[in-house]
Amino acid sequence: MVDLSEQRPSDIPIVILDTETTGLMPQMGHRVVEIGAIRLENWQEVGRMNTLVQPGRKMDAGASRVNGISDADLVGQPAFADIADELLTMLDGALVVAHNASFDAGFIGMEYFIHSFARQEDFPAFNNPWLCTLQMARRQFYFGRNNLGHIARQLGVRMGRSHRALNDVYTTAEILKRMVHDLDKRGLSTVGDLLHTQGGIIYAPPPPQVFLPDVIRDAVRDGRNLRILYLGKKGESRRIITPLYPTQHKGSDYLIAHCHTAHDQRTFKVNRILDAVPL
Repeated sequence: MVDLSEQRPSDIPIVILDTETTGLMPQMGHRVVEIGAIRLENWQEVGRMNTLVQPGRKMDAGASRVNGISDADLVGQPAFADIADELLTMLDGALVVAHNASFDAGFIGMEYFIHSFARQEDFPAFNNPWLCTLQMARRQFYFGRNNLGHIARQLGVRMGRSHRALNDVYTTAEILKRMVHDLDKRGLSTVGDLLHTQGGIIYAPPPPQVFLPDVIRDAVRDGRNLRILYLGKKGESRRIITPLYPTQHKGSDYLIAHCHTAHDQRTFKVNRILDAVPL
């Protein structure tokens, strides 16, 4: 566990991070499509990441309208597996900062679960504490509204194009510096103090613990298709799927899979898969 609580922010590595995604729910199959991050040491930039990410699924129309990223933009881009090690190196030993950190931590944690599950590897030691400028704004400041753009305008921070990862990272970094300066004048000077101001430490969620029948787990491991009998809302149907990875949401176990019948990614409740036959 990374313990930075007694350190001052200027004495530790800080990674400011932002993601853009296909939608809002990583536990229901949404994926990261862009990562922006900078690593600061003594408030000086010493590392940067800025990349689109091929999610292996289509963008939701609503997400695309917000971030301006289309399916065409993602053709030929690296998969998360291609940049996973680079990102872990950047995060090593750092306090991670994001505006709405629970959102970004949830997506990054799920991406590392998918990465490790597909390779039958242990989940990486992804245990950095996260600091959330959104929660700090809500609890310690009075901006009226707490979206990134409004806070930036209130603090006189120049912004690039919003809802693109690296632009939002630099905006968040400048907001963080102003917040830290203000809180330091109130006697809140350590990382532990800052984490307390947001209501406690935020971590990426642990990997889901889902029981998959052997036939499904073997198909994931071997990259094989399955013919399944599925009990959906409209009754039973037969599908041909490529199973990808399991998730959990609101106490239920799900399987994320590419459905060849629908020609798109689909989410299946595990307990509604009545039969599965390898192809």
